[in-house]
Amino acid sequence: MIIERANQEDFSALKNLWSVVFSEDPVFLEHFFRTRYASENIFVARKDGAIVSALHALPAQYLQGGTIKDCSFIVGAATYASYRKQGIMSSLLAATREAYDHPVTLFPAVRPFYEAHGYFTTSSVLSFPLEGIAASSDASIALDSSRLDSLYRAEHAHSGCLLRDEEAWKFLTEGYQTLCVENAYAFISEGKAVEACAGNESAAKQLLTLLAGHGVSEVHTLENSFLARLLDRQKAAPIPMGMSTDTSMQGVYIAEQY
Repeated sequence: MIIERANQEDFSALKNLWSVVFSEDPVFLEHFFRTRYASENIFVARKDGAIVSALHALPAQYLQGGTIKDCSFIVGAATYASYRKQGIMSSLLAATREAYDHPVTLFPAVRPFYEAHGYFTTSSVLSFPLEGIAASSDASIALDSSRLDSLYRAEHAHSGCLLRDEEAWKFLTEGYQTLCVENAYAFISEGKAVEACAGNESAAKQLLTLLAGHGVSEVHTLENSFLARLLDRQKAAPIPMGMSTDTSMQGVYIAEQY
């Protein structure tokens, strides 16, 4: 088994691996490989010359204490079924960690696996049931990526967050139902607002009524957010978020992104 970085000729093999392992939506797959493929950031395991496992360590940055710092963000960690439970992904994770002098981050599919490989959960959000909020029939408005990014950074200014470029915002707004009011937004999945930010109390109230009007049953938000102040803290439950190899990132918000 050879562990190494990918090369440009691996494009089709890596795309096929992702498609097979994740049964990926073809539109998403084409978008990801068109915009994010960079062989120098991909670590592969080869058996008899063929790729059997891989991960993408996307170049990323995070904001902490007012300073922007470099990191990598792992996505697409995949192994063909017949090669699993042989320690191959463990070797890929080790090679990735050794390759960089900055933190390596990810949003885990199987948290205990990454904990066993030295990753720790940097932060959590609170999950609130959306109860006792009057529903609104108002329509969601459009917010461009720069406005979304401004709200996101303000929401996480205290503890820090993984930063998102314009392409990352595009992946999120196309991958989730996005509901917005002036100065607030939420990403919706399976009837839950899995990320919700508001710039002030008025916007928080407006967003919650909009969410209620769309049948949302649960809101995930920061403990000290404007939204949390309007919801029942006694019914809140913690939801762990992303992970890092570096304990200096304690408190930094890391969510799923591409």
